Amino acid sequence: MRRFSKTDKISDLLRHAISNALLFELHVEKLKWISVTEVRVNRDAKIADVFYTVIESQVGKEEAADLLAEHLNELKKYLAGNLRLRQLPVLRFKPDDVEEKAQEIEKLLLQISKGKTDGE
Repeated sequence: MRRFSKTDKISDLLRHAISNALLFELHVEKLKWISVTEVRVNRDAKIADVFYTVIESQVGKEEAADLLAEHLNELKKYLAGNLRLRQLPVLRFKPDDVEEKAQEIEKLLLQISKGKTDGE
């Protein structure tokens, strides 16, 4: 059975708290279309990379980045008041492009499979 490290626990805690803040606490309608997919905290828990995707097409990627930057102080205030951490890590928001890469791979696999059936 795998034991979770301190940074794993902090990552999970931050992911849930940030998601909750975006949905219910910050009261900005467009932030509700942003989904936190993963949080990676470095070893000393001073930096947290927050990966996000945009649900539907209600908010563009650039607009999502701008909204997150605009409301960062409110989010940090919420997290500091609701999480029991000695120090809140520096939050760095990054768009999660896993879904786009998966679609590219699917297209390539489809092209490969069509190429095999055409050549046979």
